[in-house]
Amino acid sequence: MSYDVCVYGTTCVDRIRKVAQLPPPGGYVEVLEERWMPGGEALNTALALATWNVRVALVPNAIGEDELAEHLLQMLKGYPSLDLRFLRRRKDVQTPTCDVYVTPDGHRTMFGMGFAHISSDAVPSEVLREVKVLTADANPGEASVRACEQAARAGVPVVAMDLHGSERAARAADILLTSYEWVGRDDSIDYLRRVADQYRERYGCTVILTAGAKGCVLAERERQQVVHLPAYRAPAIVDTTGSGDVFRAGLIYGRYVLGRELEWAIRFGSAAAALNAGAVGACAGVHPAEEIERFMNTQPTI
Repeated sequence: MSYDVCVYGTTCVDRIRKVAQLPPPGGYVEVLEERWMPGGEALNTALALATWNVRVALVPNAIGEDELAEHLLQMLKGYPSLDLRFLRRRKDVQTPTCDVYVTPDGHRTMFGMGFAHISSDAVPSEVLREVKVLTADANPGEASVRACEQAARAGVPVVAMDLHGSERAARAADILLTSYEWVGRDDSIDYLRRVADQYRERYGCTVILTAGAKGCVLAERERQQVVHLPAYRAPAIVDTTGSGDVFRAGLIYGRYVLGRELEWAIRFGSAAAALNAGAVGACAGVHPAEEIERFMNTQPTI
C-alpha cells in the first residue's frame, strides 16, 4: 500500500461523559451520557484524513492485548484508507484511556491513564519513501523528536505539533504548530504574534499558533509579516475535544495532499474544526471535504 501522510504519535480510547457541570472538590454530578470512542492526537488526525480518503500510515504507541484494544480496533474498521499494520499490541502494555467530561458549553476536561510512558518505534523506511508529509505530536517524547529528524533526513516535510520545546524537532520541522495553551495560556493576538515571530527566528521554520475561536497567527518562513487568520464560527458547539487535531488534519490535507496555498489550507482546517465541534467525540463531526469547502465559501469568519 502506498501512503500520502504518515501520522506519528498518540493513540488511545476516549470515554466521553456528558455532564451538566463539573462538580466542586468533593462534590457529585450525574453522568448524563457515556460513549467510548477512538482518541489520541495522532489517531484523531489520522481518522479525519481517512474520512477524506487520504491514504494514511499510522505509526502510534503500542496498545494492550485487552478488551479496550479489541474495541478500538473494531471502531477503526470503517476507515479503509487507514493502514494499521504498524500498530503494535503488547501484553505488558495498558491501552491508554482518556476520560473526557464534556459540559453543555462544549468545553472538555480530561483525565488520562497509561500515557506517562508511551513511546513509538522508528518510522518504517518504506513509509518515508512514499509519503508527502509526516506529522508528529509531543506525547511520545524523544521518540517523536527522532521521528521528525528521521523524516527530515529523508527529505519528507514535517508538521510538528506541540514540539516547540524541542530544539531538534523544531529545526527539523517545516511547520511548527501548537496552541496558545502551551505557550503561556495568553490567547491575545498581539502576544501570539510576538511568540510566533520568536519561534520562527529561533528555529527557521513556519510557525502556526492557534487560539480557538480567535483563530490563529501565521509566521511564514519566507515572509516577514506575521498574519492573523480568524476562525469560522461553529454552527453548534457540542464538544470541542479533538479540535486541534482536526485543524491539523485539515491543514495537512489542504497543503500537502491538495497542494493548495498555506493560508487556504489553514482556512480549511479551521472550517473542519468548527464543523467537528457539533458532535460528541474527537472526530465524530468530521464532514466530507466538499461540505467543508462549501462551508468555507458561504460562512464568514469571526
